Amino acid sequence: MLDRSLYSRPFLSLVAANGFFWMSVNFFLPVLPIYYHSLGMNDHQIGLAVGAFSLGSLLFRLFSGRAVDRYGGLPVMTAGVILSVAAIGSYHLAVTLAAATVARFLHGVGISGYSASALTTVTMMHEERRAAEAVAFYTLSTMIGMGIAASSANWLYAAGGMPLVIGAGALATSLSLVLFPRRVKARATAAAGQPLPLIKVVTIPSVLISTVSLTAVNICYASIMTFLPLLMLSRGITEFNSYYVAYSVAVVLSRMWIGRLCAVLRPDRLAFYVLAILGLTMLAAGNFTGSWVAALCGAGIGIGYGLAFPAMATIITANVQPANRGTAFGFYTMAVDMGFGIGAIGMGAVAEAWGYQAVFAAAGTYTLAYAVLYQLWLRRKLAVPAASA
Repeated sequence: MLDRSLYSRPFLSLVAANGFFWMSVNFFLPVLPIYYHSLGMNDHQIGLAVGAFSLGSLLFRLFSGRAVDRYGGLPVMTAGVILSVAAIGSYHLAVTLAAATVARFLHGVGISGYSASALTTVTMMHEERRAAEAVAFYTLSTMIGMGIAASSANWLYAAGGMPLVIGAGALATSLSLVLFPRRVKARATAAAGQPLPLIKVVTIPSVLISTVSLTAVNICYASIMTFLPLLMLSRGITEFNSYYVAYSVAVVLSRMWIGRLCAVLRPDRLAFYVLAILGLTMLAAGNFTGSWVAALCGAGIGIGYGLAFPAMATIITANVQPANRGTAFGFYTMAVDMGFGIGAIGMGAVAEAWGYQAVFAAAGTYTLAYAVLYQLWLRRKLAVPAASA
């Protein structure tokens, strides 16, 4: 269970800031396609404008992480939030494809600055043995914020149009800046160390392997979130709320127990179990029918996704000196963008060519094959300390 030391005021303030920030980001995902359509954009143009957000985030994550190592988390986070608020404010004026694409791109750049700063700060605030619990608790607020935004965004848009959504998004983003702790007492036990060149940081085995592993996790997550409802409908199953219920319960419970699981199994071994669970979940979704499949998939993806990010972040924390953690986590979080791109866009091409079942077969087979490779070869490399890389 969560350790009581995680309830310190600065950490709770950071957790609240994180929830508000990701709430603000996700206010726009449900409504922007509708808004852009009302402006006369076609489906292709809407996809370009909305997708520019991920491009901005992906391109600047490493740069933002490097800036955190050089200037500290608070300045980079502040810059990221200010840019995000400016981008949100520009949505109302961005009525052409070019302007909308630029606004979304800048918003993505802004979140890259916030993400690298906040995650690095979390690991600095806690001892290495508490890193998994801290990251789990911190990222749980991400999902809470996303859930609130997803359930209220369309209501806000219906009630007041884009101006109300923009106002809510700007307010929530600003609150994240207000709540972000100004002074952080570092508890990391490792010496600060010397900054390493970028290539040396991203090729530290714990960083590179954890990033590739998290990419596989997010391929599964994006694939199942995007295509499971369509697969169920194609099979004549219209009721699959059990998936979302099982997922919500599983992801919360798994993150509550992450510290204990890491202590008993060790994070590197837990990562293998996560990959195996996700691979088997994807294959089960594609090969079995029935309403029970939705609940099974929800539980499987909830457990796997709930454990993956904090467990793999703990591996990085244990092997990377504080002076290089911003760069390491900037690279690590690129796995979210890459996994979502492959899982949603890449698997969309698979679904178009071979059907929904092929999506789950491809994602499951890849993840299980990677899990075997990880267990037999890659996992042994995680013991290499950062200083010797």
